[in-house]
Amino acid sequence: MDLSGSRAASGPPASPPASSGPGDTRTAMFPSQRVIRTLWELEKPTLAAVNGVAAGLGAHLAHACDLVLAAADARFIEVFVRRGIAVDAGGAFLLPRHVGLHKAKELVFFGDDLPAADAERLGLVNKVVAAAELEATAREWAERLARGPTFALGLSKRLLNRSLDADLATCFSEEAFTQALVAQSDDMREGIRAFMEKRPPAFRGR
Repeated sequence: MDLSGSRAASGPPASPPASSGPGDTRTAMFPSQRVIRTLWELEKPTLAAVNGVAAGLGAHLAHACDLVLAAADARFIEVFVRRGIAVDAGGAFLLPRHVGLHKAKELVFFGDDLPAADAERLGLVNKVVAAAELEATAREWAERLARGPTFALGLSKRLLNRSLDADLATCFSEEAFTQALVAQSDDMREGIRAFMEKRPPAFRGR
């Protein structure tokens, strides 16, 4: 997902339409929530590349991805407070999981610009690169993911995401069930053959 320039700065409107009622406002939230949920639950790894300002929904689109690259001059902003709006677009779900509850509240309550380097330090960004290197780095990471065992990667993503709301016994049970699924995959058989034959594996995502 390319979040560059003005495309990254997709926050809330400056003010809601005068005719909007509570029902209209709730309904207006559904499209952005569906996108965030799709990214979070997608069965394949997702990658965001952020260049410029990612504000509001734009920031949360990145936070919902599995891996995030950012240009050195990129910024993330929880812009809602600047408009008198409560956090939305999945922010109340995503931020505490990435940075902890107290830091999430600081970001939401103050709405300060968060430079890419600070976002990396907090765990919101995996890697910061020069703006001129962002596209090439994103392509390299995407190609590595595509060459990987995408079936197993998708299941690992599911295990990691679900672990945030599960106890240890549940995690162990789901790991065992998942490994039983992976054991039937072509990719696992290819991985073992490649190891025995001392060559790189050629995964096919199944």
